[in-house]
Amino acid sequence: MTRMATSGAVRRLLAPDPASVVASVVALVVAWWRTVVLAVWAAGWFAALAVHGGGSWHFFATGGRVLADLDDGTTAGLHVYAEHPLLQIGPVALGLAWALPQLSAGHGLLAAEALGTASGAAVVVLVHGIDARLRRQRGAAARKGAEGPLLLATLCFTPVWLYAAISSAHLDDVLALTFCVIALSCVLSDHPVWAGVAVAAAVDSKPWALPVTVVLLALPGLRSRAIGVGAAVVGVTAGWLPFFVADPQTIRAMHYTIVNRPLSRLHLLDPRAARTPFWDRPLQTAIGLVLGGVAVWRRRTTGVLLLVMASRLALDPGTNRYYTAGLAAGALLWDVAGSRRRWPWWSLTVVLALHLARWVPALDPLHGPAMIAFAVAAAGVILVGGRRPRSLLDPETGATPWRRSAGAPWRRRRRPSPAPAGSAARRP
Repeated sequence: MTRMATSGAVRRLLAPDPASVVASVVALVVAWWRTVVLAVWAAGWFAALAVHGGGSWHFFATGGRVLADLDDGTTAGLHVYAEHPLLQIGPVALGLAWALPQLSAGHGLLAAEALGTASGAAVVVLVHGIDARLRRQRGAAARKGAEGPLLLATLCFTPVWLYAAISSAHLDDVLALTFCVIALSCVLSDHPVWAGVAVAAAVDSKPWALPVTVVLLALPGLRSRAIGVGAAVVGVTAGWLPFFVADPQTIRAMHYTIVNRPLSRLHLLDPRAARTPFWDRPLQTAIGLVLGGVAVWRRRTTGVLLLVMASRLALDPGTNRYYTAGLAAGALLWDVAGSRRRWPWWSLTVVLALHLARWVPALDPLHGPAMIAFAVAAAGVILVGGRRPRSLLDPETGATPWRRSAGAPWRRRRRPSPAPAGSAARRP
């Protein structure tokens, strides 16, 4: 019915009668009102944030120029990370940071902001597509009255994402998160090569995405998992190995530290550390891998991104506001395609308690404890929550790494008791 109304409205747009044009526009708005609301909401945030946008773009502009300066064989090109270890940006993001100004007549920042906004729209479309695919696999119909909560989750996601994409202009985090969602979509549609390529692109954009590789274990069958992991290994190796071969001092970028901020979660756990402890980054990666692996084992793969981001931020010495974009993407994915709750409580918590609250100075002392509490709650609900989540793949089809119902404990199968001696089998 909606398609017929929309096609009729489009046909009337070609009519010269002004009344028909107005009626067609009204019909289109009615048929696509949610899209219109989201577009207006995103445009408003884009306009508000772009006024003072690009807070970190100078890192990308400088890094892109240094990477492209192949004439300097000692301090530029493949030596970029050895000479500038503060550039904690993956080669994919650095290469794109150089290409965007070339493709936009010198307007690199505006192009990056537009790309970040488009990436956010792609994440929303992919998440809703993941939810639809999961429902088709289970043979379940759409939930009644779900349009409102889904719209609310997207409205919560938009300002947090656009802050990272526009106000901070952190192209690397935007790309890494987008590729993480693409990887899950490819896993769900059983495309192991593209899933591995997407995971590699995420890691090549921002190294913190490494724990998300566990989603490849959700591919159906050992062969598909091996192909996906192999593609990811090849992609990550191709992205990073040339820098280490050209300059072994590239390893300096792996040991770069930042100030342990008083408001950070790490400062609560280790207040004596002035900068990033040597054990912090490996521990963040290990915890993300473990939590993500357990989520896949529990067939709650749609919660992997939220677990990885929450565990990372719970141990991070930094307190940058754009960090919450990863939480917003993970919360959107879990609220829409994972949780059985009607309302997007995780998305609401991220935008209200962890993002907007950062602009209230009186709440600053609560930021560290709130982030730790959020990470613990996310792990508890996603991994051991009592309510049965939406399965990633249907166990009846065999398209799942572990053949058991989501959230159900392992039970020993009972052997059928032998029939009494002399008894005859009853026939229907």
